[in-house]
Amino acid sequence: MKNERESLTAYMASLVLQMENEGRMGTAHVYRSTLNRVLHFTEGRPLSFSGMDARWLKEFQNYLLERRLQWNSVSTYMRMLRAVYFRAVDVGLAPYRPRLFKGVYTGTRVTVKRALDEGVFRQLEALHDCSDPEVEQARRLFLLLFMLRGIPFVDLAYLRKCDLQGDVLMYRRRKTGSWLTVRVEPCAMRLVEELKTADDSSPYLFPILHGTGAAAYHQYQCALRRFNALLKRLGAAAGVGCVLSSYCARHSWATIANYRNYQPELISNAMGHSSVKVTETYFRRHTDERIGQMNREILSQVFCARIPVKSTVAAV
Repeated sequence: MKNERESLTAYMASLVLQMENEGRMGTAHVYRSTLNRVLHFTEGRPLSFSGMDARWLKEFQNYLLERRLQWNSVSTYMRMLRAVYFRAVDVGLAPYRPRLFKGVYTGTRVTVKRALDEGVFRQLEALHDCSDPEVEQARRLFLLLFMLRGIPFVDLAYLRKCDLQGDVLMYRRRKTGSWLTVRVEPCAMRLVEELKTADDSSPYLFPILHGTGAAAYHQYQCALRRFNALLKRLGAAAGVGCVLSSYCARHSWATIANYRNYQPELISNAMGHSSVKVTETYFRRHTDERIGQMNREILSQVFCARIPVKSTVAAV
């Protein structure tokens, strides 16, 4: 193994630069955020690979929790550190220590769900032209995210004109690198035509990004913040009774597909997830009414329809 001349923090900084040079701005952003948290915890002192032992990891986790970070945020930082550690092991910068991350949280907890009822989408679709042009633009964009199988805002922003051939959209997910093919239904195509860029010189399908590399990623971040702010105003104006955000469309598409009894594996493939477990964290819990309906149907089938069964609940 190589001598441990390079600290974990220095190695992590080099990975951030490498990812930025490769155009992987989103991943680089998460790695840089993790590095900044580590340096804040160590008060700016470099952290060696040997110094990142099980005790240090536990103390770092406690530090994050004391700052009121959610468990999923803690998990993100720990998984980034784990990824850096295994990279370092592969290149001989760090010794392999089995079960190093056993004592800290690296899973995914089910948080407050961001899925919306089907009726909310019908309500937003029927709203048509809002008085505020920016809010109206956000309404159409939100509906389009849902209609394109819950496409993430980042993937929509980076879509290029060449990704759309006729009514078939083929694009590569920014997060996972997996390729997805989406047939654009007529209702979605109408929104695409309304929202697409008018700039013939732009390679992008929508007028969200104008540059490349770090400049494009910064434009995406600004656009996402503005989009979410407009969605809050849209939700209030429409009286939907909940706070709208860009990811509501994605969670809602997955949950509605699940409620309509499509197989989790099919939903997972449609969303480009690496596993069904990831998809299942998107699902909102079934309502007591729907669970009760399921029980009535089961008992009715078992006991020869002696139990009255109400009509099936179609809404989420």
